[in-house]
Amino acid sequence: MHLDGDFTGADWYGRELGDAVFRNCRFVDADLSETTTRGAVFEECDFSGAKLNVSTHESSAFLRCRFHRASLFDATLDGCKLTGSEFAGATLFPITVRGGGWTYVSLRGARLAGADLTGVNLAYADLTGADLRKTVLHKADLSHARLDNAQLKEADLREARLDGVDTRGLELSDVRVTMLQAVVFAQHRGAIVEV
Repeated sequence: MHLDGDFTGADWYGRELGDAVFRNCRFVDADLSETTTRGAVFEECDFSGAKLNVSTHESSAFLRCRFHRASLFDATLDGCKLTGSEFAGATLFPITVRGGGWTYVSLRGARLAGADLTGVNLAYADLTGADLRKTVLHKADLSHARLDNAQLKEADLREARLDGVDTRGLELSDVRVTMLQAVVFAQHRGAIVEV
């Protein structure tokens, strides 16, 4: 376990971190490219400016971490928990995501176009201004997420949970939805739907 460790500028290229635990650690401008974690926990850590390119994380947790300007180019997050983490200015494209819990994550303005976020729990996430064009959000939980000014053209929202989301201002052209969702969206826009 590492508490309050300062790994600013560290070169950990290709390391296997296993199930290590880091709390309040700084990885500012560190090179973590091609690192692998399995069951690791990072709590309130700062990855600002860090490189996590082509890194692989399985069942790991990044809780309330900062990824400001970090690069996760071609990273894989498999069943990871990112509760409360912030990705301001981070490079997230392309990225591979398999499930996981991303509740309360801040992805304001994030470029996630074309990403597959099937089944990801994004409840209460801030996706304001995010580029979600052609993003697959099939069966994702977007309950109470903020989607103001998000770009959704050709996104797949089929069976996504949208409880508490104000869909009135969303641009839904070419967005894939189920028939039931289409009815709900129409009602939110003031349509009287007759069966």
